[in-house]
Amino acid sequence: MYLRTEIEQIFPSASFIAHARAVCTAALTFIIVFFGCLPVTARGLQQANPEEESPKLELFARRTDAPINLDGVLDEPIWAEVEPATDFIQREPVQGDPASEKTEVRVVYDEEAIYFGVSAYDSEAPKFIINSLKQDFAHTNSDGASFYIDTFDDDRNAFGFYINPAGAMREMQSFDEGREQNIAWEGVWDVKTTITEEGWFGEVRIPFKSLRFPRSKVQTWGLNLQRRIRRKNEQSFWAPMPRRFTAFYMSYAGTLRGMEDVEPGQNFKVKPYVSTEFRKFSGDDFDTFGDAGLDLKYGLTSNLTLDGTVNTDFSQVEVDQQQINLTRFSLFFPEKRDFFLENSGLFLFGQIDRRAQGSRDFLAFFSRRIGLSSDRQPVPILAGARLSGRAGKFSVGMLNMQTREARSDPANNFSVVSIKRNILSQSELGALFVNRQSDQSGDFNRTFGVDANFHFWNQLRVSGFLAATRTPGLETEDMASRVWVEWRTNDWQARTGYLDIEENFNPEVGFVPRRDMRKSDSALAWTPRPRSISWIRQFNPNLRMQYIEDQEGRLETRIVNLNFQIGFEDGGSFQVGRALRFEREDAQFSIGGLDLDPGDYHFNDVSIQYRSNPSSTLSGSVRYQSGDFWNGTRKGVQISLAYKPHYKFTMTGSFQRDDLKLSQGDVTTRLVNTRLDYSFSTQMFLSALIQYSSQQRQVTSNLRFNLIHRPLSDIFIVYNEARDAFQDGEADKSLTLKYTYMLDF
Repeated sequence: MYLRTEIEQIFPSASFIAHARAVCTAALTFIIVFFGCLPVTARGLQQANPEEESPKLELFARRTDAPINLDGVLDEPIWAEVEPATDFIQREPVQGDPASEKTEVRVVYDEEAIYFGVSAYDSEAPKFIINSLKQDFAHTNSDGASFYIDTFDDDRNAFGFYINPAGAMREMQSFDEGREQNIAWEGVWDVKTTITEEGWFGEVRIPFKSLRFPRSKVQTWGLNLQRRIRRKNEQSFWAPMPRRFTAFYMSYAGTLRGMEDVEPGQNFKVKPYVSTEFRKFSGDDFDTFGDAGLDLKYGLTSNLTLDGTVNTDFSQVEVDQQQINLTRFSLFFPEKRDFFLENSGLFLFGQIDRRAQGSRDFLAFFSRRIGLSSDRQPVPILAGARLSGRAGKFSVGMLNMQTREARSDPANNFSVVSIKRNILSQSELGALFVNRQSDQSGDFNRTFGVDANFHFWNQLRVSGFLAATRTPGLETEDMASRVWVEWRTNDWQARTGYLDIEENFNPEVGFVPRRDMRKSDSALAWTPRPRSISWIRQFNPNLRMQYIEDQEGRLETRIVNLNFQIGFEDGGSFQVGRALRFEREDAQFSIGGLDLDPGDYHFNDVSIQYRSNPSSTLSGSVRYQSGDFWNGTRKGVQISLAYKPHYKFTMTGSFQRDDLKLSQGDVTTRLVNTRLDYSFSTQMFLSALIQYSSQQRQVTSNLRFNLIHRPLSDIFIVYNEARDAFQDGEADKSLTLKYTYMLDF
C-alpha cells in the first residue's frame, strides 16, 4: 500500500497502476503458457529449419590500386583474381534448393569505394523481365540483384542496394532487421550493366563516404546477396534466408572480410535550392513567389549524423493519393517528404511488425503533423535539425523543427527525442518524448513513454509500451499501453495483442484514430505449399478477430474476418473472404454524408478478389464486396490495371465504386486514379497523376519532371491543378520550378 501511494504521487493519473498491471499480467500469462509448451514447439522448429544452425558464410574483398572502369564489363584483371560468392540458395519457390541459374558476385575496393561485380548467368538470356528505369523502381516485379550491407555487423541494421539488368537503381536503410525500412534514404553510388547471350552483368560502385561504419583499421561487415529471376518468380540468396523473414533479417547474413585502412570520410554535404512558383487560385490574382533554402548533413562521428534544414521546401513532393472515407474515423495518409522519411525508423515507438495488420491504430509520433495543417495544407517550416545514429549500444534520434505562423495556425516548435538500447541478441528497450510548443501562451502538447521489443529463437516476438500525454485541460485518463505477442514460422503465424487507449490520451503529433477503447486483436494463419499442384505456390487460410470495448468494459465493436487465399506460381493470387461485424453507437453519427441513428448494428458481408501476375505487360486486379452495411447494404467494386509495354513507360489506372443503400438514403461514391510514368533514362523522369473523387467533387492533376543533373542534385518542374468536377469555373493552378545542387565534401 505504501508503494502504491508513492507511485500515485509521482504519476497523478491513477490509471498508471491499472495499465502497468494489465501489461505485466498479459506478459506473465504468455510466458507461463509458452514455456509450458516449449519442449514440443522447439523440436518441431528444429526439424523444420535445419539451416538455422549453419555456420556463417564468409566472403573476402580484394584491394586494388588499378582503376575500375565502370562500364558493366568485368574485364579488369582484379575481377579474375577475386574468389566469388556463388552457390546461391533459393528462398522462393523451394526454400533450400540450389538456384536454377548460376550467379557470381565479387567484391573489390580501393581507397575511396567498394565495388560489386555481378555475373548473372541465364540459360534463356536475354528473356529478362525489366519493368522500369525509374529511381527506386519496384524491384519485386523485375529481374535483378541486391546487396544488403550491415556495416556495423550488429545483425540489426543495414543498407540495401538494388539494381536491374537495365541499370535502374534503388537504395534504402533498414532498422531492427527490416521492421522499419527507410526507402527515402539516398546515397551517392553508381551502376553500369550489360546484357549478353550468357546473361546480364553489372558493376556497382559505392563510395565509402556514402556509408556509415566504424573507424577501425580492419573492417568486418555483415553481407547478404540476392538475385531475382522474375519469370520463374524465384528468389535466391548467397546466405540462405527463410521465406518468413524480410531480406533485411541480417542475423542470417554472411560476413564480408578483407577490407583494411578505409575511412568513411567527412560526410559533409550541403544542398542549397532555389525555386519559383507561379500560382493562380480561383478568385485570386496571378501570383509569383521566389524562395531559397538549404539542407545540410554532417557526420559528427562515424555513426552519428547531424542534418539541418533552413526554409524547408517540399514543393516537388508528389500529392497524396485520394481515398474514400466510409468510416467514422480519420484516414491515414503516409509521409512522403524525404527529410522526415530519412532515419524515420529511429523514431518508431511501440510499433509492431510492419507486416502485421492493425499497425496504424497507434503512432505516438507521426511526422506528417509537422508542417501540414489538419486539412493537409502546407505550413511553412522555418528551420529544423535532426541528430541520428548510434552511440555504442544506443540508437539515438533527436529532432527539432520550427514552423512559421500560417493562416489560423500559430507558429509551433516541435521536439522529438527517441533513445533505444540493444539488449540480448535481437532485442531492445526504448523511450520517446514528443513536445509541441506554440507561441501562444499555455498551448502545448507532450507525449512520453517507454517500449520494449524482444525476439526469441527467431520465431517469437514480444513487444509492448506504456505511454502518456499532457495537454492543458486534459489532466486524467491520458494513458495508453499495448502488449503484443507473435509466433512466426514458414508455415504458421499466430499473434495476439491488447491495446488500451484512454479517453484523454491526446498525441497531437501522433496518429491515433480511435481513443477511449480496449482492443483485443488476434490472428492465425496457415501457409502450406502443395507439392502436387504445379501452378499453385501456397494456400493461406487465415482468421482474425478484433474485440473493442470502451473503458467501462462495454462492447463497441466486434469483427471476425475469415479469408482463404491461393498464391499462384507467377505471383498472382485469388482470395475469398467473409466478415462478421457488430457495431454499437450511442450518439448520432455520419457515414458517407448521411446521418445515422444510434443503436446496435450487425454486418455480414463477403468479398472475392483476383490479382494477376504483376510483372506481365498487362496486369491488374478486381475485387467485389457485398453485404450488410449499418442499416442497409453495400456493394463495392475495385478494379486496377497496369500496362507496361516497355521498361521506360508504365500506365496504371484504378477505379473504385461503392453503392450504399441505407434507410436515410442512397449514396454512390467513385474514385478514379490514373498514373503515367516515362523514364527517358536512369536520370530523367516524367510522371503524371490524375485523380477524381466524388467525395471531394474534384479532379486533381499532378505533373512532375525530374532531371538528376548530378548525384543527389535535381531539377524539378511540377504542375498542380484542382478543378471542380461539376461546376464551370476557373481551376486552382500552380507551376513550380526548383533547382538543387549537392556539394559533397
